Amino acid sequence: MKNYVLGVDVGNTNTVFGLFENNDNREILYNWRTATHSERTSDELGIFLISFLQSAGISQKDIQGFIYSSVVPSFNSILENMAVRYFSRDPLRAHAETVSLEIDYPNPREIGADRLVNAVAAKEYYGRDLIVIDLGTATTFCVIRNGIYCGGIIAPGLSLSMEALTGRTAQLPAVTFRKPPNIIGKSTVNAMESGFFYSWKGMLSGIISEIKHENPEIQYRIAATGGFSELLNQEIPGLFDEVDSLLTLRGLKLIYRKRM
Repeated sequence: MKNYVLGVDVGNTNTVFGLFENNDNREILYNWRTATHSERTSDELGIFLISFLQSAGISQKDIQGFIYSSVVPSFNSILENMAVRYFSRDPLRAHAETVSLEIDYPNPREIGADRLVNAVAAKEYYGRDLIVIDLGTATTFCVIRNGIYCGGIIAPGLSLSMEALTGRTAQLPAVTFRKPPNIIGKSTVNAMESGFFYSWKGMLSGIISEIKHENPEIQYRIAATGGFSELLNQEIPGLFDEVDSLLTLRGLKLIYRKRM
């Protein structure tokens, strides 16, 4: 029997499932993504997840552990009930008290679980002085100095910003995020592409620069994760030192190993 563990990252927009073995490497064997629906029942979620496992040739009885992080509190009981009913496992929830991370923050419980989990993985793999950027529904910056989580910045997400503009205007079309041929657009689409590209390039590089300016003696590494990390790294090369779209799942694996 295999010693597999399921890790689940519940985000505001998507829920990501990861399957990994209970060992010391950073490998995530499989990962699957679905939309986060807080009205979904435990049975629906269980059947949905089992279908993923079956597609990978994994049996329910091979799941020996379960860990999750969540920024959607209403989804927690659904996930926990599913883990017990379908896998006979009491899931470990990642939060400020369960992560092995020194935190310099007045109220650590305010910090989103995904941000803490990302910080655990980034510290383990990329160093003790880091700016960890998660490009999801929100764009979050987490600062780690000398291995200590010091706080961060929360900004709107790329998709949210684009949807807000096109959804609240009558004549602006939806566009994809890409580097435009020229900064001065010669069409509405080109102008929007330019606005999104250069505003996001400026925001990301500007915030990184301000964080570095506050402590110029520290050589930060920039680690990016989240749904848009690879796209932004492709379109704005050199902005990030590390890009890992599975960083949160790797963090869950590390936390599980240290706690269980």
